[in-house]
Amino acid sequence: MIFMFAGTFEWLLALMYLVNRAHKRGGIFGYTSYLASVTDDGFAHAQTWCRNSLFMTGLGELLVGAGIHYLQWDRFFIIWLFLAALAFLTPYLYTESRLKRYLIAHDALPDDYVDPDEALRQRSAQRQRTEGLRDQLRHHR
Repeated sequence: MIFMFAGTFEWLLALMYLVNRAHKRGGIFGYTSYLASVTDDGFAHAQTWCRNSLFMTGLGELLVGAGIHYLQWDRFFIIWLFLAALAFLTPYLYTESRLKRYLIAHDALPDDYVDPDEALRQRSAQRQRTEGLRDQLRHHR
């Protein structure tokens, strides 16, 4: 039932994006992010991509929820709740990655944009491994 609820919520959110289209940046309705606010064309494309992905993932969640209910797997509520939360993030991750590719293709990616994946890779590369108790005990054997 959690997937049916989440899918219905995503459908309603997509329907709201369809009916109350965001015509300007910084409004209440619509997809807003740093990359979406860079260009007007990028903002318009982001609205369409987010709305369409919300429709598709909402439909997928509704179908998965109906299948779970039909197979009587409702008792695994915690698993479905965790997976529904992850599924809710996918439209936004998809929209942001597609918007980044669009801005790169049109040479409009801002100079001050920091790619989160690259920042994490650099932070991981700079991290130095310290010797812990387990390592010390392993060396004494």
